[in-house]
Amino acid sequence: MEEMETLVRRRDVEEWMRHENLPENLRRKVRESEYFIGAATQGIDGETLVQNLPEDLQRDVRHHLFKFFKKVRIFAYMDEPLLDAIYERLRKKTYIKGGKVLYIGGVVTKMVFIARGKLESIVENGNKVPLSEGDVCGEELLISYFEHFCVNGGIK
Repeated sequence: MEEMETLVRRRDVEEWMRHENLPENLRRKVRESEYFIGAATQGIDGETLVQNLPEDLQRDVRHHLFKFFKKVRIFAYMDEPLLDAIYERLRKKTYIKGGKVLYIGGVVTKMVFIARGKLESIVENGNKVPLSEGDVCGEELLISYFEHFCVNGGIK
């Protein structure tokens, strides 16, 4: 059954790439990504699986999946209801070796929490900073939010 689903998925991806006229170098990268992510997730869409569980079980599963989150200092002191709201919005994402997560000089639109594996952060001056489980990229979003929050007088 799983092999058939994998074959159908591959066929769909190939048809989509043909339809979109992707050049061969992009097609190769898409195939590599599909293979790597398929192997990492074992072909299971965990996000949909969790969303279909009863809410109390969703909460427990998210607490387990995102336990690394509390290693980040600012989140370690938050109360459970606030953490639950944040956990509902977190999404697991798998990146391939050599892939780019954020770009130097680009607008920071997301935070990346390293749950597993390693990441190399290259800062504007070219220095490389190794990151691993429990580390975070994109904290600028929180700083920006809290500055805005404080300037505008907090919650009204």
